[in-house]
Amino acid sequence: MIITSLIVAATLLVGGTLIVTFWNETISWLKRSIQKVQEWIKRSIYGTKLFLRKLGSGFQETSKHYVKDHNDRWNETVTTREVSADEVPPEIRQMAHMGVERDITNELAAKLHT
Repeated sequence: MIITSLIVAATLLVGGTLIVTFWNETISWLKRSIQKVQEWIKRSIYGTKLFLRKLGSGFQETSKHYVKDHNDRWNETVTTREVSADEVPPEIRQMAHMGVERDITNELAAKLHT
């Protein structure tokens, strides 16, 4: 029992010493990593489009995201979900027609900026 306590105490002491010794380097590395990820995100996402389609009593929202990968190839990610009529603003709801996909990207951007 005493030996276990001594081993735990020694481990905590060594671990604490290492953390204090390399703290500034660790923080610097984390900051550089975060900056690189932010640059990669800004560089890689080229656009988003949002579409709405009327389906019976509800709506289908389709989101398309366009990115370039590290080989300069275009990729499109499509996400689709069903939403109820009360989740869609009335003026945007009026633009949707049964079975027809309608681009509402600009309308949504205008709503978000007001």
